[in-house]
Parts: sequence; C-alpha cells; structure tokens
Amino acid sequence: MRKYQQLALLLISCFSVGVLMMYKSENNRLKYVLKYVNFFGRNDAAVLRRIQNSTTAEDEERHSKWVFTKPLPVWQVIGDSFYAYSAYWKQKELVVGGEAHVIVVGKKGAVVDFRCSFDVGGRSVQGKFRFQRDAAEGVVDDKASTFTNYNFFCQVSRNFGQPKYVSFSDATSPFKRQVKLHLRYLKPAKTVAKTTQTTAAVPAGPTLTEVPVRFPATICVDLVSFDVGSRFARNVDAMVQFFLFHQALGVQHFLVYNYDELPEQVVRLLERTKMHLYSLPFNFPFLQTNGTTARIRQLLQTDCLLRNVNYASFTMLLTPNELVYPNARFADNSGKNSLQRNLRAYESDTVRFELSTFAVCFDERRKLLIDNVQYDPELKSKVLLYRLELPAAQLLLPTAKGVELPLSSGFAHRYVECQQVGADGLHDWRTGVREEMMEHITQLRNEVDLLI
Repeated sequence: MRKYQQLALLLISCFSVGVLMMYKSENNRLKYVLKYVNFFGRNDAAVLRRIQNSTTAEDEERHSKWVFTKPLPVWQVIGDSFYAYSAYWKQKELVVGGEAHVIVVGKKGAVVDFRCSFDVGGRSVQGKFRFQRDAAEGVVDDKASTFTNYNFFCQVSRNFGQPKYVSFSDATSPFKRQVKLHLRYLKPAKTVAKTTQTTAAVPAGPTLTEVPVRFPATICVDLVSFDVGSRFARNVDAMVQFFLFHQALGVQHFLVYNYDELPEQVVRLLERTKMHLYSLPFNFPFLQTNGTTARIRQLLQTDCLLRNVNYASFTMLLTPNELVYPNARFADNSGKNSLQRNLRAYESDTVRFELSTFAVCFDERRKLLIDNVQYDPELKSKVLLYRLELPAAQLLLPTAKGVELPLSSGFAHRYVECQQVGADGLHDWRTGVREEMMEHITQLRNEVDLLI
C-alpha cells in the first residue's frame, strides 16, 4: 500500500514540476513581450496621450471644415416668383421666443404674401411672417434689375426649443406647398479646446471641452461679380498673392462665393498652406448684368455678415484684386499690436470702417502686387471692414455707425487695368504713407516673397 502512495506522490510531483516549468516558460515569454510593449509602464501613458492629441486635432480639423458652410447655402424656389438663399435663427436673449432671418430675392413687382412655420423636434410650430425690402433698394440699380432684394422674417413669441427648419408657403400660388429651409444658428462658435485632467488610470493629459471662440478675422471672397476673364484673374501668381498677403495679416479663413470659378491651379497651390477655404455656391436665379452688380454685392454682404457674426471679430467682402493694408495684423502673438486693439480707440457702436482705396495699375511684369506703385486718382471705390461685436440686426442697419480710417491706420489697393488714364495722370501711392507704415508693408512683402 505504501508503494502505491509513494508512486502517486512521485507522479504528482512530476506533474507539478512540469506545470511549473510550463508556467515559467510562458512567464518568460510574457516578460519578453512586456519589455517592448510596456503595457503597464510610462510609455503606455504617453501612447494614450498621443492618441488623445490625435483625436483633438481631428476634431479641430473637422470643426474647421463645416463651421462656415453647414448648412450649405443655395438658391431655391420658395414661391412662384421668390427664391431663398440662406436662413438664420436668432434666439432672443431678454425675452422669450426667437426669429428666423432669410435672404430672399423676388421678381420685381411680385406680391409678397407668405405663411411660415418651424420644425421643432418633428412638430410644426406656426410663426408670424413679416418682410423688409433691402435697405439699399431705391438707391442702386433700380431701373436695370428685374429682381428685388428682401429680408424675410418668421417670428415666434414662445420658447419651443431650437428649430431645425423654417418653412414658407406662398399664399398667392395655386399650389399650396411648404418649402423647408435648413437654419444656421446665430450663436457663438464652438470649437475643441485642450484642458488638463488627471485620473487614476491615465496621467495628466488633454481632454476635450467645448468653448466659444472667435477667429481674429475672416474674408468673404466675391467671385460672383469679379471679372474672371480679366488679366488679373488669369494670372495665377496674382490670385495666389491675394490669399497669401491676407494670411500674413492673420487671416486664415476665406469664405469663397462661387468657389468653382477659382482656378484649379490656384486651389492646388493654396492646399499646401494652413489656410482654410470654404466653398459657398451662388446659383443666382436671375440674369446678372453690370447694372445688377451693386444689388448682388449687397446680397453677398448681408450673408457674409450673418455668416460671420459671433464666429469672427472682423470680416470684409473683397474681390481677389483687392488687398487691404492695415497698420497692424489681425492676430498678433503678443497681443500688444493687433488691429482689434488699435481700433478700440473708436466707440464700441462703430461697426463699419472705411478704408481709402487706391486704383493701382496692374503690371504683370511685377513679381509682387505691392510692387505696383502707380494709381489713377480719378477711379474711386471703397473697401469696408466690419467689426462684429454688435448683434446681427444692428450690423445690417443702414444707419449703422461707420468712420473713415486715416491712411496711418490702413488703406486698400484695387488692382485695375489703366488703359485710359484721367487728365490728372498717374500718381505714386507711397507719397502719402508714413515711414512706419511703409516699414510694416515692406515686412509683409518680404514674408510673401519667401512663399512665392
């Protein structure tokens, strides 16, 4: 009996030793793997932080892609003689309710009679309709155009939540149908920011929070009224310089109306930079002529202001042959010499700054646009810089306060073909510019020269 017990103990001992050796071998393999992966060590935390950093960058990039284009504006029929381009929702702050603001054009002389409602969480809420003709009506191109600019409004006096769509139906049409327009919200922009948070599992690293921010400045690029067949438009270097000069001033975001007119070669060159181009279609439903340019510019200006309010500190509507030269950059790393700081000398209700504009003769033989120095004093135009600190409704008022900036604060160039010069001849624009301003412009020129 004792022999059998000894044999059993021997077998158990051999089996235990075998299992121990097997586990030892597996343990050595695991240590070998952990030596390089270091799953529980410092390197893994670094990997997790890199993953979080990558996620943050992806979120920021995704945010920048749609911040100005969602929902995408497009002219669509809302009645027998009316077309809507874009719709904006403004939640009232001091009282309950809100209002939708829609940019509309209609056939000249057509009767305006609409009903409106909102789509709030799948249910329809009736609104109160009203309209206004554009403030510029009656003073620009009244005889040349076949259309009228309108601002349609749909208002509710109770808080039903944030609507996604506003609908309009034309009471004069024999076909009673509602047309939905996707709303863009007039609210502070949200972007992804990095904060530091420490947990037991993961050391301090960035997390994602939403904070309201404003871009220093944006530029709305008008390719609708711009002559895309001009010598300037066919010059790739000149077109690229428009974007590079303004990027040197601190502008990284360009909202391009009629984006498809931008030459493909220009787009490919700009893709190498860090600037953001936003494509905004403009399939205008009426015939465009030289006589309707001012009216169409007014439509673009209205959409540009509404699209940028609460999203940027400054904005302006420019054609590619217009360059602005303020005495400071829109964004300055130190914050001591930014344009926003310099313009604080003006009252807070001043929203429009008019820049003296020189009609500079465009010479393709010049390497940089700033090297063109001759201008025609008889060609008059103006460039407006908007400060977006007041509510949208006040920015659009024809009585909105504006000032004309002195040359020491900034000016603009509009590059033209000087084929028929006035009796006064050509002048040199540099003669009226102060030395410190010229030094600032020269610095910008040198920065762009390195990029060309």
